Amino acid sequence: MPRNRFLLFIALSLGLVVGACGGGGAGAPDAPRGRTAEGPVATVAAVRVERGTVEEAIDTFGTVEFDPHETRTVSFVKSGRVLQVLVTPGQPIVKGGALLQLGPLPSSSLEVQQARINLEFAKENLARLQRLLGSHLATNEAVQRAKMEVATAGARLASLGVDGSPEPDTIPSPFSGVVVKVLVTSGTIVHSGEDAMLVAPSNGLAVRAGFEPEDAARLEPGMQVMIEPVFRGEGEPGVAASLSQLHRVVDPSTQLVETLIRPSTIPSWMVAGSDVRIHVVLRTARDAVRIPRAALLDRSGRAGVFVISGGHARWTPVELGVTADRWVEVRRGVHAGDVVATTGRSSLSDGMAVAATLPKGAG
Repeated sequence: MPRNRFLLFIALSLGLVVGACGGGGAGAPDAPRGRTAEGPVATVAAVRVERGTVEEAIDTFGTVEFDPHETRTVSFVKSGRVLQVLVTPGQPIVKGGALLQLGPLPSSSLEVQQARINLEFAKENLARLQRLLGSHLATNEAVQRAKMEVATAGARLASLGVDGSPEPDTIPSPFSGVVVKVLVTSGTIVHSGEDAMLVAPSNGLAVRAGFEPEDAARLEPGMQVMIEPVFRGEGEPGVAASLSQLHRVVDPSTQLVETLIRPSTIPSWMVAGSDVRIHVVLRTARDAVRIPRAALLDRSGRAGVFVISGGHARWTPVELGVTADRWVEVRRGVHAGDVVATTGRSSLSDGMAVAATLPKGAG
């Protein structure tokens, strides 16, 4: 074959191969996955707006203790020496039951010696006035007063007793309940009016709880709360209660504002010293249009959601009502049945094409 014809044959062959590889020359290429002729398609998770209850609440923890308003102090009515403490903290007691035994003061104690000196002085003063009365230098009235002073001093000394008294005195419980705290030990010298121990009725329990200062500002005495055991067993429901006292000072050790909560009833699981969970309901919206908090976005200080309709996302401002950890009440902007984006919503723009995935079982 002549050289020129051979070169022409090679050139024509290469042209045919290139044309076949070009797929038709000027034809438009296929759109890549995740795009349409209009632009990118975003894949998001979505939920359908529904109606339900939204409960705005505060949760915290507390400790069960004996109600300070129900606790009573048992005091000594006479001086003496504690011979034996018969109860321990937490022990049940019955009305009239013995709490401790009190013996007399030692004869060498300062109080006994002072009482003896007072009695001797009163007797000497009486004898002096009686002699003066015989000489008409004292009045009958003065003698009578001196006799009263002797009697008083004698009664004071008798109340103290002396070592070797036959029977010790027993301090009884004023009511049935529980020993909260014992304030003395055996061998202690005590005086009339001093405190011996604290006791409380068995049902005299309350819960002391702490709230963050910003949360405490929203609380008021009388608010209803629910008390639940931290480790709830089967058949152990919570118990309703109310905020009885609300302090307005932060506890420096916990940096919390303390409250005292009194339950309406005392369940079997509520024991002094145990930890409990506190649930305070601030506001409740029933049969409200609600959306998950995960659907909300903030744009320029305005809350809103992306409503998905016709395969596109539309930015929609909303007016919120009661808010909770999971649900948010929407008073204006969306309606029950609308579909709103959740996961992936932050990457959307108004009008963007979307492919939304609803939870299984959602229509």
